Formats: sequence, C-alpha cells, structure tokens
Amino acid sequence: MPTLRIQAVLMVCTLSFATGSKADTNDLPKTIIAITSDQRSVQPIDWNSLGYPGYQAELSILNLDSVQSIEVRLGKGLPNEEKRARAVIEERVAEIGRAQLDAQLREAYLPLGTMMAYGLDRYPVIIFDQQAVIYGVTDLAKAIDQYRHWRENQHGVTVNE
Repeated sequence: MPTLRIQAVLMVCTLSFATGSKADTNDLPKTIIAITSDQRSVQPIDWNSLGYPGYQAELSILNLDSVQSIEVRLGKGLPNEEKRARAVIEERVAEIGRAQLDAQLREAYLPLGTMMAYGLDRYPVIIFDQQAVIYGVTDLAKAIDQYRHWRENQHGVTVNE
C-alpha cells in the first residue's frame, strides 16, 4: 500500500450558499474515515439534525481493537495443554471457515494499516476526504464542524450558519 501524505492545503473548490440557511453540501466531506477503539467509540452523525437532510458521506469506522476481539474469541477458555489447545483453535477456525477468518483478519488489521499509510501516530483520529485530519474527537458532528471551520479559514470564505 503506497504511503499517502496528509496535505496541509486543500484544493480550492467552488462553494455556493443558500441565503439564511446552512452551507451547501460542497462544504461537507465526501468521505470520512474514523479510527478509534472500544474505549473511545465514535458518536454517530445525523445529517438531518445538522441541517443537511438527505446528505450522505461515505463513512468508515475502523476499530483498533478488532484484532484483539478475534484473538479473544479464538482463545477463550483454551485448555492448558498445548496440543489440546491447538486442536480447539483448529476446530474454532473450521467452524468460522478459513476464508471467513482471513477476511475478518484483513478487516481487523485495516485500522492499523490505514494509520501507517497516512503516517498517523495517535487516535482517535478522523480523516476527511483523504486530506484533512482531526485528532482526539469522537463526536462526528463536532469533527465535521471543526473541518468546516478549517476549510473556511483555508479559503477565506465565511460559511453561513
């Protein structure tokens, strides 16, 4: 997976506004990737309550604890004897199916791979449109508001509220 760098400057895009209403959806991210853990879960977003009825962004929530969850599921209650423990794990893998387990593991390692690809070093983190990052926020509505204000400052444009 090629390394992607987070760009500090966004490409200028055309913004249009409706008088006296929320900003056009051009101000909103098209893709959102949230990387978090079980202890720092992401708060869902309701576009309708934010004043954007019908708007949908491509949202991926990636949990860094997914690998551990699979390990716990496979290793729960194993016998102390190594040979028997291996047999139990093999039975569990057979029940899940090797292809299914491989798919689950690929998905479970996706958060770490994504962080490495973007060069990120902490979480929770929310990535907007593969260009902007906000650390430490798990409330998507607040993160989107911060993103919009950041874009405002980058472009020198005021967003109507």
